[in-house]
Amino acid sequence: MTVFLPLIASAQWGNNDRGGRGRNDNRYDSRTLRDAARRVENRSGDFQRHLDSALDRSRVDNTRREDNINLLAAEFRNVASQFRNRIGDGRDLNRSSNEAQRLLNLGSRIDRIIGRLRIDPRTQSEWSQIRQDLRVIGDFFRGYYNGGYDNDRNRGRNTRDEWWRRLPF
Repeated sequence: MTVFLPLIASAQWGNNDRGGRGRNDNRYDSRTLRDAARRVENRSGDFQRHLDSALDRSRVDNTRREDNINLLAAEFRNVASQFRNRIGDGRDLNRSSNEAQRLLNLGSRIDRIIGRLRIDPRTQSEWSQIRQDLRVIGDFFRGYYNGGYDNDRNRGRNTRDEWWRRLPF
């Protein structure tokens, strides 16, 4: 069942080209953001444990690379917890923007690593679920800072070089 959850979720979002509500539609609310933050925090612990186990059965076992990957997964878990705590009730998103940036940057690094490693389907599925939530978080901050959620804040402001424009998800 958990293998198909990302497929079901992506099917529900639809496709912008077909007139559906796609992931770049910027209609997220603070509850959606809080839920995504909670899921990332909860799933990151399981992902960290399963990734460690998968690495123990891989070609990088007992190498410095394995240690670095495990440290990255632990840092991702910690930042996910910090991000969820900073989101709070979702009313002041500026408070959480630094943690969002760190979370998405770490997620991007892990995504590149996962793409290169041969790991078990369970760990890949867990990462896929986390990645879906990272997309929601990234889309939320893109919409928020591009004027979709707080137009008064961004009037007359050049946001071209801001970090949320370069988010990988």
